[in-house]
Amino acid sequence: MLPEFHLPLSAETFLAEVWQRKPLLMRDSARGLEHPDPDTLAGLALEDCVESRLMTGADKGPWNVQQGPFTAEDFAILPRQNWTLLVQSVDHFMTEVSLLLDYFQFLPGWRLEDIMLSYAVKGGSVGPHYDRYDVFLIQASGQRRWKIGPHCDDHSPRLPHDQLRLLADMPVEEEFLVGPGDVLYLPPGVGHWGVAEDDDCVTWSVGFRAPAPADLLARLTDSALENADQTLYSDAGRPVAQAPEQLTDTDMDNLRDQALALINRDALRDALAGLLSEPRQPAGLDFDIDCGHIAAAAPDTVLVRHGATRLLIDNQGHAWLNGERRQLSSMEKPLVALLARQRRYTQTDLQALMNDQSATLLEEWIDAGFFSAIE
Repeated sequence: MLPEFHLPLSAETFLAEVWQRKPLLMRDSARGLEHPDPDTLAGLALEDCVESRLMTGADKGPWNVQQGPFTAEDFAILPRQNWTLLVQSVDHFMTEVSLLLDYFQFLPGWRLEDIMLSYAVKGGSVGPHYDRYDVFLIQASGQRRWKIGPHCDDHSPRLPHDQLRLLADMPVEEEFLVGPGDVLYLPPGVGHWGVAEDDDCVTWSVGFRAPAPADLLARLTDSALENADQTLYSDAGRPVAQAPEQLTDTDMDNLRDQALALINRDALRDALAGLLSEPRQPAGLDFDIDCGHIAAAAPDTVLVRHGATRLLIDNQGHAWLNGERRQLSSMEKPLVALLARQRRYTQTDLQALMNDQSATLLEEWIDAGFFSAIE
């Protein structure tokens, strides 16, 4: 079975009443989460290109965090309780995991970031904290007790720690014991603390891309400057200066407006589409796709998108593949729209969209490792 997730309410109701508003516990809403197992997660944490962390601690601490990559010896000396292994962007390295994201099509594809997996022994936790992005916490195995606190921000008191941003005090407003298949949605800023109730506690965390406005502005500026000409500031028809020693609000407004005029629609599209189509972990393309389990679980599947491939299309006929733009012909657009919409494809999906141009494009992307055919 491949990973699945289903909202227990309509997507319209979820977005109107829950999304970025309040937590929601969804019992028995996911399945097919048996792979990867803890040994596979530990193996990923040995790799240089995989971002991983080991956290130890309980209650008020002391808390400790180690950054990967790790060695087998690091795992051998761990205590019996109170530790957690976190492996970031597992979907980038295991395409089977990325297929879960097809169940989040009630949101635009660019909003999805990655899937982190955590493995914890009894008492394992990452401490009381809050995230600055939306997250779906999906229990794959074992039980975890979640304590939910109030909304937090940068002014919320924290425990003293150079690397961790743990809350010093988190009043408990709700508490849930979750088991395999249960899903907890949390909007940004909500304090939470999950503790493993037993060994072999595996949790999938689907995180969402929420670019900082400052990063967007920096990318917009770079894009605008790439195509800017050498036109200088102009102020024909201005009145006589009444106070020549002052920089007036009117002059500042004119200077700003002429600078912002560089950010036209083309610059805006190129900057944002390029940024939002960049994968979090491009190194994942160095990993071969293991299609064996996908083929067994979904025998009608003939093609999958690599887990580290991000594909967007804009309204000007461009495809944005891992940050790079490609102009599409009219014969390529329908196929690329399908490839961008989902991650797993059947022969029926593809057959009606194939022609000489689209087939050539798909073959090019398969050869480059962005997609993989299943035989």
